[in-house]
Amino acid sequence: MNLTYYGFEPFEVAASKITVMDVGTPKLYRDLILGLRDGADTISLSNEDFESVLLSKSIQWYGDPMLTVDLNGLFQRKLQAQLEKLVDDAQVVKISDDIRALMTEVLSASYMMDVPLELPEIPELKKLIKFSGIQLSPEVGNDAYGIIEALIKVVIELGDHRMIVLTNVSHYLSVNQLQSLVRLMATVDLPLLLIEFSDSHRVEYFQGCEYHYIDRDFVLW
Repeated sequence: MNLTYYGFEPFEVAASKITVMDVGTPKLYRDLILGLRDGADTISLSNEDFESVLLSKSIQWYGDPMLTVDLNGLFQRKLQAQLEKLVDDAQVVKISDDIRALMTEVLSASYMMDVPLELPEIPELKKLIKFSGIQLSPEVGNDAYGIIEALIKVVIELGDHRMIVLTNVSHYLSVNQLQSLVRLMATVDLPLLLIEFSDSHRVEYFQGCEYHYIDRDFVLW
């Protein structure tokens, strides 16, 4: 995938790598966000043959990992649907038997009541999974690296290979955590683009990344 901003050669955003657009000018920072988040015409995307592609089909904007990435809000229902696909017939039978036994136990306590009660039909698997409330551990949301790692694993599990776009990651990750993220990305077929704002060139911090710095004078380093 190639990202183009007027006045610069296209920037390649490759799978299995972290690409960083670190900028020192508010206008460029704003233009990148408006283009990647809102689909404004401030940027354009093209494939490896430099043919234009739709942003909506090629990228997924997530923004600041600590402020705008609610993993369960984004993915709980999708993960529950994925889990439903993975449960085999034998497991469905066992779940149904266990639910029936539980409901029978509850009904047995009702015999002390002088009212006609009966068991309803066992709910279908989809409703049982939804009722269970199964979700990503809330503890994941306490740490930016944990959020990003879980985000990557979830989108891979769901078969979504669109470019992930995050902002302000350098505000949260230590050097060691960033290197762990570099190693994680090397194992997945997924492009990750970081949009950062800085007054200085930070290639040392972003070692192992495809790093591009554009200063306040619109000079590319």
